[in-house]
Amino acid sequence: MTALVLQDLLGGELLVAEVLHADGSRQGVHYWNRLPDDAEIDLTREQFIAGEVVGPAAISPRPANLDGGRVVEPYRVLAARVRDALSAGAARRPAR
Repeated sequence: MTALVLQDLLGGELLVAEVLHADGSRQGVHYWNRLPDDAEIDLTREQFIAGEVVGPAAISPRPANLDGGRVVEPYRVLAARVRDALSAGAARRPAR
């Protein structure tokens, strides 16, 4: 969800890779961002423990289930909180 919110704000591509446990079994998948200038940003990579390996990246289409499914509400809550925090920060900046 973090990668989706970042894509909302900055554009670019979603990247996805399989994550493997130290024994080589599949742990899951991980998403992060490639910005329009080709810089990669991964705000949640530190969630993985020692020995877990994030595999090679592939470009991922934006999930179609943002209008339904289990990720909708958490995504909407996170997106709203980030927008609110950015708006509050902008309101506190002195005018130039």
